[in-house]
Amino acid sequence: PANTQMVVVFKTNTRDDVNVSSGKLTKVSRPILEFKDVTSLNTTTVKTVRSSVEVNNEEAIVGDVTFPTSEELKRRIYDNFATQNRAVTKLDYISTIYSMPPMFGAIKRAMLVRDDDSFKRNLNIFVIAEGADGKLARANGADGKLAQANTTLKRNVKTWLNKNRMINDTIDILNARILNVSIDFSIVADSETNKFDILASCITKLQERFSVLPDIGEAFYITDIYKVLNEVDGVVDTKNVSVKQKTGARYADLGFNIRENMSADGRYFVIPEDVIVEIKYPLEDIKGVIL
Repeated sequence: PANTQMVVVFKTNTRDDVNVSSGKLTKVSRPILEFKDVTSLNTTTVKTVRSSVEVNNEEAIVGDVTFPTSEELKRRIYDNFATQNRAVTKLDYISTIYSMPPMFGAIKRAMLVRDDDSFKRNLNIFVIAEGADGKLARANGADGKLAQANTTLKRNVKTWLNKNRMINDTIDILNARILNVSIDFSIVADSETNKFDILASCITKLQERFSVLPDIGEAFYITDIYKVLNEVDGVVDTKNVSVKQKTGARYADLGFNIRENMSADGRYFVIPEDVIVEIKYPLEDIKGVIL
């Protein structure tokens, strides 16, 4: 209506997990509407107005991440120690992003890359957030490009960096992309041990190893898988390891060829500087057999 001022009051969520997928925030639990003279109004109309309040989040709500593991904390503390509240080096910028106050949101992974096509000292910072399911946040889209930290979160990161960045640095905050992979392996087990227990131990060890996400742009080392498997009690030898890309409705649709990016000795494959590797469903995507 004309000549009317509407005031919307909302409360923030203080739960540990505040991330919500797009289109999932649709319920108003207790709408509080005040009328100038409610006694003079039609009761039925007032109830209709109260019940008509609707809400829907067109964009996913992100900005909360699971508590980092001890290994992640060690790395972040070490990097943060040398920053001295200014961002000069690559590690300075990344550490500053991770130390952003939780009230402004949180980034799961960040990586800085110098923009060689820029005439100025422009820096591209690739970031990725965590979704409501605890996995890397993404939206449906071609080429896996919509691994979204939303606009608000990226704006907060840029504002937070402005207080510490070098005056001649310009910053672009960009979305990282996701490469989902699966692991298949075959091992030889000690004949005097329970093969089912050994296989379960192998899968558990790999799940623990890859529960910590790599950095954006970090190469994927197949030799790490051999090392983890060979250290499991009862494993005589690891015969074969195969890493394949996972695509489909539940995965990021990134155009990437693992074989073409494999090193000459087959020990690792190179990842683009704006891509992060994720084993999204470890219970399904890590499989093995005993020969």
